[in-house]
Parts: sequence; C-alpha cells; structure tokens
Amino acid sequence: MNTIEIDPELGINLIELSVATLELDRFEILQKNYDIQSLIDEISTKMRSVYTIEKIKDNPVISQYRNFYWKKLKVDPTKIRPASEALIRRILKNREIPKISPFVDAYNWASIISLIPMGGYDLDKINLPIKIRMTAENEIFHPIGKDSHVLPEKTLVTSDNTGKILCQYPYRDSQLSMVTTKTSRILLIAYGVEGISQELLTSALETTKEHLNFLKKNGIIKYHPKDILFFGNKRKII
Repeated sequence: MNTIEIDPELGINLIELSVATLELDRFEILQKNYDIQSLIDEISTKMRSVYTIEKIKDNPVISQYRNFYWKKLKVDPTKIRPASEALIRRILKNREIPKISPFVDAYNWASIISLIPMGGYDLDKINLPIKIRMTAENEIFHPIGKDSHVLPEKTLVTSDNTGKILCQYPYRDSQLSMVTTKTSRILLIAYGVEGISQELLTSALETTKEHLNFLKKNGIIKYHPKDILFFGNKRKII
C-alpha cells in the first residue's frame, strides 16, 4: 500500500494540503496506435461551452490554487500555473493537447474536466514513502520537457524516501519517475490545496478511471486498480 507523508513543518507554517491516490497494478499497453478523438472532442466541446479564457481564473477551483500560489508559496500563478489550469487554457485557446500515452492522456483529460492537477509516477522508480515537503538548498529537479535545474530553497515538492524529487507541487513532474510504455505499476496523485475537498480529489481520480475503462473496453490497455486513498494535514479546530 502506498503511503504519503506530509512534513509537519508545513502545518506549522499554516500550509494545508491534501492528496488522493490511485494505484494501478499490472498495467500494460496493448495498442501503441490508439484513437481517443471521440473522447477528446466531447470533453473539448463541453469545456468550451462552460468556460471562457477571460473568466477561467474566476472559477472557484482554479481560484483556490491561484490563491495558494500567491499567499502560501509567494509564486505568481500567471507565470507558473497549476497543471490543470495550463491544460484547460490550451483548450479554451483552441490549441491541441499533445497525445502522450494512453495513461497520461486518461488523466490529462480527467484533469481538464475536474480542474484538479494530477501527476503519475512509476512505482518501480520510487522508494516509498512519498513525502510532501519544502526543498533545502541546492536540490536539483529534472522536469519533463525542461532542462534540469536547482530549485529555490523552500519550493514545495513531492519526493520519495531517498529525496528524489517527483513533482514541483502541483505544477510539473520529473523525468526520473515518469510513466513510460514499459511501466507496469503506477501511482496517480490528485493534488489538493486549502479549500479543495476530498470529494473533488476523489472525483478527479474516478474520472480518470472512467477514461481508463474506456481504453480497456476498446482493447487499448489492461490494468488492475486498487482503492483510492486520501492523505491530508488539515488542522483540527478545537
């Protein structure tokens, strides 16, 4: 069973976080060439009918992540956007979402629907437990699609038990733990911040499962899901 530990220092600094996880076992891609255009068209049409590029920032879910960036991380969310907002903005600008792999596509499009940022990790490349913490000095991050670089001290990250950074929370994942066509054990994490409910995180993972089941039904993948788990450090009110 996967375990996620949230550094107590975050709670002391009034940074409230929550995550939901979905573990996939015996995952296998059966068709390297696959077509999910009908799913893409359906979701894209729905999103464009509900949201506009001018007002997406005012959506209650999006605004919670933006406020978290500004107030808790002191990061400008117009320069470093939560992954889910970056994805839906591409849709609203009539830009394509690159097709990556059946698994990544499944959770990317679930992220667009739910507006919840998510990340997927190869469990065979990770030493558990996973930790959510602030970086120390001179920690190197190897982001997917970007050059490796040293993160500023006190950057919020997800790492494994060896200190290997898996994700700049909740923005970009690492090359070192990324899911590939050879991955058979996967951990999907839905990333929450203060004001994002357990139900929203769980719903994002359930939507991902719906997409995965669509792929499974069409002979594109096979997999065995485990139970959704929830972790958080919300302060108790006495």
